[in-house]
Amino acid sequence: MKTLLTALILLFVFAKAKAQVAFPLKYSENKRYFIDQNGKPFLYHADTGWQIFAQLTTEEAVEYLSFRKSQGFNTIQVQIVMSPEQVSRYGQKPFHGDNDFSKPNEAYHDHVAKIISKADSMNLLIVMSQPWLGCCKEGFGGTPEKPILKNGVVKNRQYGQYLGRKFAKFKNLLWITGGDNDPKEDRLPLFAFIEGLYETAPKHQFITYHASPPHSSTDLFQYAPWLGFSFIYTYWREKPNDWVTSELQPHVYEAAIREWSKSDVMPFVLGEAQYEGTGLDKDNDMGNAHIIRRQAYWTMLCGGAGHAYGTNIWYFPTNWREIMRYEGASHLSYFIKLFDSLPWWTLSPDIRHQAVVDGYGEWTKPNYVTAAVSEDKKLLVAYIPQIQSIKIDFNYLSGTTFKCTWFNPRNGKKEKEFTIDKKIVQRVSPVNGEDWVLIVEGR
Repeated sequence: MKTLLTALILLFVFAKAKAQVAFPLKYSENKRYFIDQNGKPFLYHADTGWQIFAQLTTEEAVEYLSFRKSQGFNTIQVQIVMSPEQVSRYGQKPFHGDNDFSKPNEAYHDHVAKIISKADSMNLLIVMSQPWLGCCKEGFGGTPEKPILKNGVVKNRQYGQYLGRKFAKFKNLLWITGGDNDPKEDRLPLFAFIEGLYETAPKHQFITYHASPPHSSTDLFQYAPWLGFSFIYTYWREKPNDWVTSELQPHVYEAAIREWSKSDVMPFVLGEAQYEGTGLDKDNDMGNAHIIRRQAYWTMLCGGAGHAYGTNIWYFPTNWREIMRYEGASHLSYFIKLFDSLPWWTLSPDIRHQAVVDGYGEWTKPNYVTAAVSEDKKLLVAYIPQIQSIKIDFNYLSGTTFKCTWFNPRNGKKEKEFTIDKKIVQRVSPVNGEDWVLIVEGR
């Protein structure tokens, strides 16, 4: 009995160690995705808890992080602060004086470091933004005095250098610059900040840029030496977000395939998906669980290294605990479990429709089927965003028999399995529901 108990304990310890991410992250050999220090692929699965440092106490932050961890999230996107005028729950502002970047408030930044340490103890990646320019006059670049401009090039560089040194010890930290806007008139002080951060932060703390939709980081800074990974950012094609841009935005799969096809390869993630909301939230262009699912699957099957989920929890209103239980978050727990069970890092987008040859919907429409095939052609994963039949060319895949499984992204269950034992072109159809994932394994 004692021997069995010891074996079970060792098995538990081994399983836990195997599940742990060995930070810091680095690039895969092909630079398409992240891996940890043990070479294990890391699927960036983020929640946008942007204002965690300003709006929550340490105890509340730990509660939030723990709950998101239990739902399968491994990454949290945050802002040091959205606006320099904000005051934390401990009565601290991020700067002394009149928002003087050369006088950062050590106590405020110590609180930030404390929460990052808590996240590290939970094996969570923190991806942190500063300064947040703001889409809508709410950030460092949006107020009439424009703090980023007011502080000038020298102080912005000093602040970037300060942050790089202050948080250099963290292995579970990456950086976001920009913040929902292109540089525009803020470019010179912003570039000075980024250069300062890049000078002092360890190189494993990769830096990205959060542009205005529909722009990606590489649209603006493809060859910048500091750019370590790319954000794509778009909500839907049907209409532009007039409050951000008058440009017609592409669907997520359009933006992802465009990013995948660029010559200067680096990992890219969907930096902000359409946020999930209920009730009055829907008046603010919020999406539902179906939209959340399809944008996540579209990203991964079009070459992405991960994505970020969003809700109004970003500013932690009084009902933030209720928001944590939105339907989309639970559906994404099935999403991450599915991809954890597959060698997703071997998949490449079926851009030329060599695997899914018909029934893949219409480009630019929400019914577009995205599919990806592994390097050895023994695995096909296709996401069907609405009920429609698709035609698969099994001649393109490797194997003589093919196990086909319909996976329900709404409940995480494999609801139907069948076998194709010929190299043929075959039409297959989901039966009901909103959306489905088809997994084909060649043998």
